[in-house]
Amino acid sequence: MFLRTAALRALGLALCLALLGAACGACGASGQGALGVMPGVVNDPGNLSLRRAILAFATSQLCTEMQKRSVPLRLRDDDPVTGRFYPSSCVAQELANGNLFLQFGGSGVIWTNLTKRMGFDASAAVEYDHDFLMDGDTMYVYFRQRSTTAASFTTRLIEQPAAVSLGGVSLAQGSAYANALGAQLVKTEIARGFTVIRDDDGAVQFGLGVIEKGKRPRAPYERRDNGKLLLANERTEVHQNQRDYIGPLEITDSGQAVTLTIALEGAPGVDVILVPRILAEQWLQVYLTQPAPTPPPAPPLYDEPVYSGAPWRRTLPLPKGQYYLVVDNTGAAGRTQPTTYALDDRAALVSYAVEVGDAP
Repeated sequence: MFLRTAALRALGLALCLALLGAACGACGASGQGALGVMPGVVNDPGNLSLRRAILAFATSQLCTEMQKRSVPLRLRDDDPVTGRFYPSSCVAQELANGNLFLQFGGSGVIWTNLTKRMGFDASAAVEYDHDFLMDGDTMYVYFRQRSTTAASFTTRLIEQPAAVSLGGVSLAQGSAYANALGAQLVKTEIARGFTVIRDDDGAVQFGLGVIEKGKRPRAPYERRDNGKLLLANERTEVHQNQRDYIGPLEITDSGQAVTLTIALEGAPGVDVILVPRILAEQWLQVYLTQPAPTPPPAPPLYDEPVYSGAPWRRTLPLPKGQYYLVVDNTGAAGRTQPTTYALDDRAALVSYAVEVGDAP
């Protein structure tokens, strides 16, 4: 299960956000709204070439967008987030048949009760048949796998290696069997394809497989008509001595602010830490390879405890740039100290939303 979990979203879901940002984002709010005015024409099965031409417009931006994003990983489709994949390399091209061929890789982390924290590297080369449909002003982009010509999976850290075996065969960090099994599961999960949903204001949702037009994945918060761009709307499960690096989160203009809404269950408290991207990614690389969590390499921009009970909300003006929101359930950073109980993890279940809009 632990390798299946990591491989599951490590690559398949990475494509969701990456391709969404390029293929849909290039349309822009006004362009997408124009498509929504004539959904009957756009959705006509005979107009595939038109839809392909619209998506192809963004192919050149795909890899740039892909490396601006991380991808939440889950045990099952409706479960909370228990890890993330961070793309770092990408090459894309349109094939003669109009399909999209993508080679990409990166690193990630996933938590399971068998392994605890597991860090890994993963990559793949995939051909996708891509298309989209309009539901009013909302765009549903579909990516159906046609072939996966290569996939790799390499463990970098298994926090609890002694417990990891399958049928008497070692699945220890870096073992050939573990890496081969992970690579095969990467191929299996990529074959499911995925759906990306983009609203006309730029907010996005995604899920594995085909999500029918008009339906949406589950999310903890209702979308608000407040003029702000919703960057994230998820539940994450952060176990004792673990943390979640959420991002990058981009502030595109001066005079903007990020609004954080958080509700906590399970654990008494966690720390909410905001750091610039360059600092966060240095910190993250240590987290992917060393069992003991460490403090940030430099003072963060913002650090505040959040306690269970009433929802917590803050609006923070920020300069133009990219940032990570770190939810910390360790004693190595922030002000809270996780309470340790024998045989009881007391994981923090965090429902959070991240919005960007004009600074107050």
